[in-house]
Amino acid sequence: MNTIQRFCSLFIILLLTVGLSSQSEAQSLPEFGVKGGLNYSTFNDTEDVEYKTGFLIGGYANFKIPLSPISVQPEVLYAQYGADVEDSDASFVVNYVQVPVLLKFGFDTPAAKPNVYFGPYMSFNTKAEIENDDGSLNLEDNVKDTEFGVVVGAGVDVSKLRLGLRYTAGLSNVADDDFNDSAKNGAIALTVGIAF
Repeated sequence: MNTIQRFCSLFIILLLTVGLSSQSEAQSLPEFGVKGGLNYSTFNDTEDVEYKTGFLIGGYANFKIPLSPISVQPEVLYAQYGADVEDSDASFVVNYVQVPVLLKFGFDTPAAKPNVYFGPYMSFNTKAEIENDDGSLNLEDNVKDTEFGVVVGAGVDVSKLRLGLRYTAGLSNVADDDFNDSAKNGAIALTVGIAF
């Protein structure tokens, strides 16, 4: 069983466990929603790069743990990462399907519900290239197919609106060792979501 199959199996077991436990109380039905936002990304541990603007979009499910302020929120996002090269019109474009599994702590207040969250993620590369005004060069042979990291963030829930600010820190290298043995993804994202 390869890494992707192993991760998918663990993810399904987690969803089933949380989903079944959340069914124990009627008020603990899962919440589903969509979200999108701006992603400001760069390569950590790399010189001569700057933040690059991209977007992220996807969906989530939120499973409340009964009788607690804690919930588990798996997400599936399409996210644009990469970095601009300093003093150049070139930029690295590295896009992923990203699957974070977040532990979310909510605080009840009368008007809105602030929250903080953190958790691991796994990403699957969908595009890797360097672009400039003259065109682009494919880098898929130099970029790893999967990438791992952590997400930390905070947000506020107002009615069906979900606002968030998060930082994503890659723990594994983006590129193969013979291409770049230190670059790791890092991104700040502003997100807006709608709960169903």
